[in-house]
Amino acid sequence: MNIPLQRLRELLPFSFLPPGNDFGQARGDVSPGDVIAHISYELLPQIARQRGLLQRFRRLEAACQEAEPALAELEEQIGKAPLPLSASVNKAAMQADNLIKRLAQGYNSISRRIVERHAADPAPLLYRAAHRAMTLIARRQLLAYRACMSPSGSSWRQLHTLYQMTCDPGLTALNTNTAPIEHEYLGALLLAYLDPGRQPRAEIESVWRCAQQLAAYVMVSEATAEALRDSVAADSCFFLVHPDEGSSGLPLPRLTPDRPLANGLIVDCSQVLAAIDRNITRQPGRSALPDLEASPALLQSLRAALGGRNIRRFNRTRFYPRADLFGGLDQVTRLLAEGSARSRRAIDGHSPHEDYPLTSSEWSLINESPDGFLIRYIHGGQCRFGPGHIVALRPRESSRLHICLVRRIATERKRLELALQILSPQVSVVALPGDGSRAIFLHNLPTYGPHAGLIAAPGTLDGVQRLSLKLVGNSIEWQVGKTLESNEELELVALELPPR
Repeated sequence: MNIPLQRLRELLPFSFLPPGNDFGQARGDVSPGDVIAHISYELLPQIARQRGLLQRFRRLEAACQEAEPALAELEEQIGKAPLPLSASVNKAAMQADNLIKRLAQGYNSISRRIVERHAADPAPLLYRAAHRAMTLIARRQLLAYRACMSPSGSSWRQLHTLYQMTCDPGLTALNTNTAPIEHEYLGALLLAYLDPGRQPRAEIESVWRCAQQLAAYVMVSEATAEALRDSVAADSCFFLVHPDEGSSGLPLPRLTPDRPLANGLIVDCSQVLAAIDRNITRQPGRSALPDLEASPALLQSLRAALGGRNIRRFNRTRFYPRADLFGGLDQVTRLLAEGSARSRRAIDGHSPHEDYPLTSSEWSLINESPDGFLIRYIHGGQCRFGPGHIVALRPRESSRLHICLVRRIATERKRLELALQILSPQVSVVALPGDGSRAIFLHNLPTYGPHAGLIAAPGTLDGVQRLSLKLVGNSIEWQVGKTLESNEELELVALELPPR
């Protein structure tokens, strides 16, 4: 029962538009915020009062189509904005989130009404409305990841409820109605397991696409004591999801004996790991199934996040001193080279590069372990770095400078937090042969193995197999080993002494 788009637009009473103009034509002079506010607070309440469920569904579809350009524009703006978000960007994020939430609630209410009326024989509209609601909730969660926030507990409970309302992995096989719903549900779970907070912000869209492709390889079953024993014995990637909890579930190794199993689901991601491995190990020019659109470095990071290799190795201690943070390869290199790393007051007066001064922000050290920190933003310049980028952390109570990689970025209790991994206890700035560009030499790498390391700009070391670096007045020959980290900002390679 297809209705022309123009007819659907005629159903939308946009009161502030001139007669005879459809919303899509007149929106050019209206800001995305105004569009979203009008749809949220004027149009959707009118749609909610529509008594016919099919008519309400059609009007929601038209509202979604009209809101799409504004939502897409704000989502892109939020994903590219520096952190912490400015007041204007934060307002835009809240507007977009509220609109997506209200649209999802509209579809969800249709699904509930149909279940209440036709419990024994669900109408096809139930599955269409439930799928649209689930898609919007998943989009709302993706918006949270773009802003480096965790999805709300209510969004997870809504996803679990919609899945239970339409799909039953223990009794009913998937069909054309339920398969898209389960795929969307498992895609949202898998995206959470891939831990977008550990991935570069510029790669969030790629992580989401990978999750959508890999959702077909996720298997789900009812949680029983027997299934739980089999999953633990398999020693692979399994999660327990409890629909009553507002979360994506927990890995089985983290479960406690008192964890309830009633109404729970076991999510098996072992085939997802195998699919990622096929993409990592495939030969150049060969294809893999599925063919993931992600760089080798991102694939390795996704595998580590899903496979549980990011397990904390040390207990953290709590204390609350302050620290200055310098972000980016260029700033960290200059900080080390200019000799201002030893004293935080060395740069208080002026910088030798007045046209491009060193900039820092103030953070609170929330937790510390032998190989890292958890820090919380207090004030200062906005951060244009993310997971995988290099930063220099200088505690106020010490002159020691810690060179770290950002491993995770999140917003907790409305404050920006970073998880940092210390790279090396001793670092130096060296000049590379040839053009004389500077790089950061790491005297040892406790996390990666018994060798030294070098951080340089991407592409600087392409094709280089040996390097002669001058350290403490002596030139030492090094053999360039494997690439340990690589992204758009830097390349970290292992260095080994050549065999004698």
